[in-house]
Amino acid sequence: MPLPRSMAGDDGRPQEAAVTTVPIDDFVAAIDVEQLDADPYPIYARLRREAPVCYVPAVNLWFITRWHDVEQAAQRPDLFSAAVDPSPVSRSFGENNILTVDGPRHKQLRAMLDPSFRPRVVEQYATPLIAPLIEQQLAQIEDKGEADLMAEYFEPISVLSLGVVLGLAEFDADTLRRWFAALALGATNFEANPDKQRAADAASAEIDAALAPLFARLLARPDGSTIAHMLHAAEGPLAARVAQIMPTLKVILLGGMQEPGHAGGSTSYGLLSNPEQLEMFLADPAGQVRAAVDEGLRWVSPIGTQTRRVTRDTELGGATLPAGANVGLLLSSANRDEAVWGDDADRFRLERRRPTQAAFGFGSHYCSGHHFSRVQMRMALEALFTRLPGLRLQEDHWPELRGWEFRAPAHLHVRWDS
Repeated sequence: MPLPRSMAGDDGRPQEAAVTTVPIDDFVAAIDVEQLDADPYPIYARLRREAPVCYVPAVNLWFITRWHDVEQAAQRPDLFSAAVDPSPVSRSFGENNILTVDGPRHKQLRAMLDPSFRPRVVEQYATPLIAPLIEQQLAQIEDKGEADLMAEYFEPISVLSLGVVLGLAEFDADTLRRWFAALALGATNFEANPDKQRAADAASAEIDAALAPLFARLLARPDGSTIAHMLHAAEGPLAARVAQIMPTLKVILLGGMQEPGHAGGSTSYGLLSNPEQLEMFLADPAGQVRAAVDEGLRWVSPIGTQTRRVTRDTELGGATLPAGANVGLLLSSANRDEAVWGDDADRFRLERRRPTQAAFGFGSHYCSGHHFSRVQMRMALEALFTRLPGLRLQEDHWPELRGWEFRAPAHLHVRWDS
């Protein structure tokens, strides 16, 4: 039974929306991946009201939708283990990656990343690294008067900046963008779509082959990059070290390259589609950019879910979760929870009095690269709106946001006064 169509999408465009005329059990049974990809937020809103913890057959996950329940589950690895089975991430990237382990192994993998992503370290290298990339992308589009900000600005800055930190500076933006797009298909393939899996597997194999010479070189001659540090923190001969770090490296290639670029696009869309918010931002870009970044991350969470496996029968949100069940801790839903954010949680609003938004997760799996992502977004947004006067959406190419696990505009066509 398809969900009825409504005009109540959160971006003001026609979207699939949840309604209250269908009984809740039938409503949950009818949810499918296309509806979630089109616009999950109206669906989550009804689930928060009537079934905050429920099993969604289409993706073989129990959805946990309220802020308090999401936060509670994320902080209890004894009840909610990262070792999801089956795991789209493990199936696509390999076992023992940083997302699917807890305890000592998780601490070991985080320790490999920390030297590159500690906030104090990021503050030292971020500006000299990111500023030239921003200038490069702006120089390519500034005189044109129009651009797709996703393909020509936010995504290139995101992949190239992280590429340098990781040690992948020899790979161009198009290659890195193609890799993370294909990896995303595998990481979100809860429905076991064979076409998605083939694309992810092909990208994974290409990454293995492309990085093999780099690994050998960095083991012999470390250069201070994240990959070099990971290799030298692992143990054994080269092949064993690569096997230890590659699943986690692919996670970083996906999330680290995707999150700041996509969140930058969604934040820009939030500003450009709300004239009063745009006016407030343009009056003081440097003073408002932190609020804009946090609100953008909350409004459209670029990474929607932390997945977990229930270790024993557990009561949560009025439901009994059976041992062995896989659950989705819906960060994106928590970020729209009216109990936390108020009745206007669906609105993009710079002046919102906020707790810390949930886009980077909760608990021990809180995103290692959160500070790097925030700094990159702030720099890119401030430069964009300062350098391109009269920046506005192209009405004949209105943005379409898609995705429930990874959500962002596929394109963001804009014009400005060149």
